[in-house]
Amino acid sequence: MRWEIQEDLASKAMRDPSDPSLTAREQAALEMATLFTLDYRSITDDHVSRWRTVFSDAELIELATFMALADGFGKVVEMLGLGDVSPTGSGEI
Repeated sequence: MRWEIQEDLASKAMRDPSDPSLTAREQAALEMATLFTLDYRSITDDHVSRWRTVFSDAELIELATFMALADGFGKVVEMLGLGDVSPTGSGEI
């Protein structure tokens, strides 16, 4: 059953961040991850202020740290030729 829940969350993550079936926290995390991965320089103070309405500073730091780790790991895997990594998250190691 736990695996089914994770699969459901994964399928939600492939949706638009404004999808109304996502919770406010899921929408914010998905928006944050999308902007971080595609163009982190486009993140503004307004984004951060909006995310702070649903996450504490500690939660934002934890999310950002995980995003940096995941993004960096994907780049290392690709750089070393250990697998094919796509921006959509599909790939194999």
